[in-house]
Amino acid sequence: MEPHDHQVAEGTPIRVEPGHAARYPGADRLATECVINLIRAESLLAAELNNRFRPFGLTGSTFNVLMILDGEAEPLSPHEIGERLLVTRGTVTGLLDTLQRQGLVERVPHPGDRRMLLIELTDKGRTVLRETWPAHFPAQTEMLSVLSDTEKETLVRLLGKLESHLEARARDPGRRDQAAERPGARRRGMDQEGGG
Repeated sequence: MEPHDHQVAEGTPIRVEPGHAARYPGADRLATECVINLIRAESLLAAELNNRFRPFGLTGSTFNVLMILDGEAEPLSPHEIGERLLVTRGTVTGLLDTLQRQGLVERVPHPGDRRMLLIELTDKGRTVLRETWPAHFPAQTEMLSVLSDTEKETLVRLLGKLESHLEARARDPGRRDQAAERPGARRRGMDQEGGG
């Protein structure tokens, strides 16, 4: 999407021009507005959370790794952590390297397969994680205080519906093959979605 193709006023969602669907083949005005506003909201949310985690030496992503490990009785494989975070193997490796350098996690041998390593939380990791909670969870409450409980429930339900749909699309090999066969399809999609 072109930067001039939408208007943003403080406190209002991004809206695209009325002729958006006619200008971009296959576009749907409301779908584009949903995508742009989801990206914008995620960016604002991530920035706020990262600011709150910074004093603890964490980011939103490294905090999530610690929370995943804290919720388990046993160490997890990097693959399991990556699946829960929905990130690539390389991204998980980078996050774990950072956390290990900080002394917050450690890699331990797998009891049944000497070729594998598992990840477990250290005592320091547990301490740092618990230090974040008094800042983090009230911040979540405050950030979402603009929504009623009913609106929050609706938002969770709608996001879940969208996530299920996107996960199904990602698992469909035929869809990936079709996208690869259309020259320029990926570039057009990035131009529209990334321009918000």
